[in-house]
Amino acid sequence: MVRRIGFLVTGLGVVLLAWLALTIWQGDPITSLYTRYEQHALTARLATVERTWAKRGASLASVSSTAQKTKRAAAVFARSLKDGAPIGRLVIPRLGLNMVVVEGTTTSDLERGPGHYDAASGAATNLPGMGGVIAIAGHRTTFLHPFRHIDDLRSGDRITLAMPYGTFRYTVYLHRIVSSTDWSILRRRRYEKLVLSACHPLYSATHRWIVFARLSSTMQPSLQ
Repeated sequence: MVRRIGFLVTGLGVVLLAWLALTIWQGDPITSLYTRYEQHALTARLATVERTWAKRGASLASVSSTAQKTKRAAAVFARSLKDGAPIGRLVIPRLGLNMVVVEGTTTSDLERGPGHYDAASGAATNLPGMGGVIAIAGHRTTFLHPFRHIDDLRSGDRITLAMPYGTFRYTVYLHRIVSSTDWSILRRRRYEKLVLSACHPLYSATHRWIVFARLSSTMQPSLQ
C-alpha cells in the first residue's frame, strides 16, 4: 500500500512538473481549451453579424466619400455593441495569430479572446475607420495567450482588423514598456492608431508591453 501511494505521489509530481514546464514554455494549456471553445462560438456569432451587416451596407450608399462611408459605418456598428460581443477578427502574421476580438477587457472578456478597450476598460477607444485610437488587450500566459510573443513584433510588421463593415491594415512603427497605469499610450495622433497591450514581463502585471501601428490601407467590400 505504501509503495502504491508512493508511485501515485510520484506520478502526480511528474504531471505537475510537466504542466509547469509546458506553461512556462508555451502558456497554460488548460485555460486555452476554454478559450478555443469560446473562439469557436464567437466565430459563428461574428459570421451572423457579418451577414446582417452586408444587408445594411446599402443604406450607406447616399454618403458621398469612401472615408465618410467608413466612419459612418463604424459609428453605427459601435452603437450596436455590447460587452463581450464579437467585433471583428485580428490577424497578425508575425505571431501566427488569427482570433476574434471581443468588446471589453473585463476578466471574462479576455478569457474569451483579445479585448477592445471600451468605456468600462477605463478609457473608451474608437473602432477601425473612425480616425482615432483603437486599443486591444490580450493575455500572454493564459487563455490561449494571444499576445504571448507580442515582443516579437517589429517595425514594418502588418496587422489586420477584419470588421463586418471593412478590412483595415496597420503597420507597426513603435513599441514601449509602460507602467500598468500609464494611459498616455492612448494619446490621439493625426492618423488612425492601433494600440496592442499586454502584461509585462511574463507572469507579472506591473508593466505593459505596448505596440503601436498606423493605418496603412482600408477596404470596404460590403459598402461598394
